[in-house]
Amino acid sequence: MVCCTVLMAIFEAPDQLYSYISELFEEIATLPEAQAALKSLTLNVRFNYTQPDCTMTLTAANGEYTITRGTCEDIDPDVELTMTGDVAYKFWTGELNVMGAITTREIGIIGSLGKVMRLAPLIKTAVRYNRERKSGCEP
Repeated sequence: MVCCTVLMAIFEAPDQLYSYISELFEEIATLPEAQAALKSLTLNVRFNYTQPDCTMTLTAANGEYTITRGTCEDIDPDVELTMTGDVAYKFWTGELNVMGAITTREIGIIGSLGKVMRLAPLIKTAVRYNRERKSGCEP
């Protein structure tokens, strides 16, 4: 007898993924360490997600940020990151070795890795906060 398990995607629709990330950033924007990280950033990062297909652009400048849904023709990204929704979930919960995922191309990068590294303080804050809020619950 052959048994197989069908794994369901964490995010079934683009709205779920967009809401998850938007809510995370809204919540961390109030944290002092996130505010400090944002003050040092001037960067546009486009996140291209598959499964579900969804595009978001994070624009950080002057201590503030915006997350725009969809491809914005008037925003030229400094860096583009491409990954599946499941990889994105692991990324934002700290369950992913990011450098390993870049090496194995689970995360694709267009642009400078150095610019991606400028996001590290903000990502670390988001991951730490997200782990605390997750407390065993799925999105």
